[in-house]
Amino acid sequence: MKNLLTPKSDLVFKLLFTEDAEILIDLINSVQALPENRRVRRAEVLNPGISPETVRQKFIILDILVKDESGRQYDIEMQVRKYDAYPKRTLYYLSRMIAGQLNAGDDYGEIDPVIGIHFLDYEQFPGCEGFHFRFELRDERYPHLRLTEDLCIHLFELPKAGKHWTGLQEESLMSEWLHFLNHAHEEGEESMRAHYTNSKIKKAFELLEKMSADEDIRLLAEEREKALRDEISALASARREGEKIGEQIGMEKGEQIGMEKGERIGSRKKAMETAGSLLKMNVLTPEQIAEVTGLDIEEVKILSAEAV
Repeated sequence: MKNLLTPKSDLVFKLLFTEDAEILIDLINSVQALPENRRVRRAEVLNPGISPETVRQKFIILDILVKDESGRQYDIEMQVRKYDAYPKRTLYYLSRMIAGQLNAGDDYGEIDPVIGIHFLDYEQFPGCEGFHFRFELRDERYPHLRLTEDLCIHLFELPKAGKHWTGLQEESLMSEWLHFLNHAHEEGEESMRAHYTNSKIKKAFELLEKMSADEDIRLLAEEREKALRDEISALASARREGEKIGEQIGMEKGEQIGMEKGERIGSRKKAMETAGSLLKMNVLTPEQIAEVTGLDIEEVKILSAEAV
């Protein structure tokens, strides 16, 4: 058989955990480590499909939206690239999931919890030794006080998790899942049996083997990798453009900037494209982008919301 596909690909991750409800539920329960009476029993994937067109698009998040039998909602994703706006994008998206539950006149008491479960293939907090972070609404002075249990996000830094693997006897079931995500594509059947006691992870390994033998899936995975490489190139280009414009802003007076806007931007279409590129790189403030491109500040804010 060809080498196994890596679960650290956002495409492979989504295909894997939307294919089988049992492994998805086990992953959620392993992350939350809730008492037996609060564990997830049933889960519905709200966005199971992935079109080839989506795979080829840049700046697309291939997340998994899930709702369990009690109404709790989950945003589960494999984050394969690091970018500055990730924390704010996460906050915006989870908040939108909360707001989307109510219509005009509905009771706030009807809001169901929203939980983010994000696996990062990079270090978001390189200065911290831990690899599992759980963020909630707690008081600064009294951490035991939670404003509400309805918003929570789990972040797992996979590179750190790989460094902390010390052996099955000392590790939790969640660490088995982290080891699977980090190393399943490198392991053979014998190694797989040695590492995992969780039957659901063994089932996930078998499903990964089946997916890896599917030429259509392998082709989609290659196209997704190409789209991500193109995205990195586009972001690097936008950063260089933003830094160049930022230098110009620092060197020129406000009046000179105003006189030269037309020459630098050219047309409204070019202004919109430039603003979009700069927003993705998070180099300049919306006010600076509006000044450089000649767009109204409200237009830039709208573009910023659409780009999240």
